[in-house]
Amino acid sequence: MWAHHLVIPLIFLHGIQCEVDRSPSMLAHYMNLLSIGESWIAATFDINSNGTFFYGKNADHELEVGFRNKTLYMMLPISKSPIQNKNWEKRYVIDLDSVGKIGPSLELIITFQHNHIHVYDGCDEIFAGFEPHLFLSLVQAKVQVVENWMGPLPKHFQIGSGWPIGQKCKQDGVKKKYAESYSEEIEKHFQPSTFKDLDEIFFEQVVIAPNGFNGCKINNALLNINETKTLDCNICTCLARDDVVCHAIECPAVACAHPMMKKGGCCPTCGEQCFYENHKIANSHGEVFWPGDCYRCQCWDTKVQCSSEYATCEPPSCPEEDWVYNEKFNCCPKCRDFARFCDTHPCHKYATCTDSKRGPKCSCNTGFQGNGTYCEDIDECAFSQDAREQLGGCLAGSVCRNVPGSYKCDCLPGYQMIGEHTCLPLIRV
Repeated sequence: MWAHHLVIPLIFLHGIQCEVDRSPSMLAHYMNLLSIGESWIAATFDINSNGTFFYGKNADHELEVGFRNKTLYMMLPISKSPIQNKNWEKRYVIDLDSVGKIGPSLELIITFQHNHIHVYDGCDEIFAGFEPHLFLSLVQAKVQVVENWMGPLPKHFQIGSGWPIGQKCKQDGVKKKYAESYSEEIEKHFQPSTFKDLDEIFFEQVVIAPNGFNGCKINNALLNINETKTLDCNICTCLARDDVVCHAIECPAVACAHPMMKKGGCCPTCGEQCFYENHKIANSHGEVFWPGDCYRCQCWDTKVQCSSEYATCEPPSCPEEDWVYNEKFNCCPKCRDFARFCDTHPCHKYATCTDSKRGPKCSCNTGFQGNGTYCEDIDECAFSQDAREQLGGCLAGSVCRNVPGSYKCDCLPGYQMIGEHTCLPLIRV
């Protein structure tokens, strides 16, 4: 029996600048790789750089991975929210400053193994999460890679499939150095701001035209002939006595998702982003986010307003006796540390399940390959003769027969089984 895992080699190029292939075919290939369920994004770059590694967006979903202020952020689509049955996004933010000294460069690897998300700096695991509703299959998405970059370009950028950590960290293993992190769910559909401006009490001064005035009076303003003024967001010109021509101000286009009308303004503008609590990654103007299951917040032009909201809870992925309710802003149950996740049988029938603080760990049994949630049998009989000899069986006079998780050696006609994998010629007397 031989445990085998399919691994695509991960090669890091040092000392040269990254030449990213941005051809339409390669961008589509990147999106296809991320959609298959076992994929990774890797980049080597200066720790003080800022930019977006990957951005994909279609009519329904948005996927973004970037780095800013020594902080990794991932905006990931989720197919079903614990709050409401809608397609939302979920933002994961990982503060690498909390790990300690990691400079001057970061060897970043992000793996998506179905519902498991892991982040590595080389062979140091700095984040591990489980997202039951992760949805990376963006059809007909517009894709960008390594965009809006400030600082030296990455020395390496690559998207691939498989599990690169097994080969890369085979010699020294993986060390766990978890960084501080948080996540928040983002509502897809814009909600009007709940902020209210204070009503102002004022007395209007009535303008009275002087004797002999030969111009125009409009909206309590006086215009001389051929004079032009902006009045209540209209441009008005006095052509002759009491003859006024007005037209609305032409407003320039705005590039933000949620334009706003500021008090006293005539044209829509883009509001300023907000920083919730001590977060390094800002929420954009107009964004509605949930830092907890029953705590809803909205950013509106530098201000954040939050309120408690009713949440429709989904059962956690652990037995009910392991549910707890003691987290901030969470009115839905969570799994306690080291809950018995394996009691819910999340792994494949040919895999072994191990409970951990962050969820179930599924590993394919010897003789099978896969990620643990799906395992397929390894056909040892398809190996070369040299490989089979290293396994210790099916030598001359025998034929290999594959069985689930292993193989057997059947003797050819005229040969007799001696031991488990050895056949000798029959001696006739």
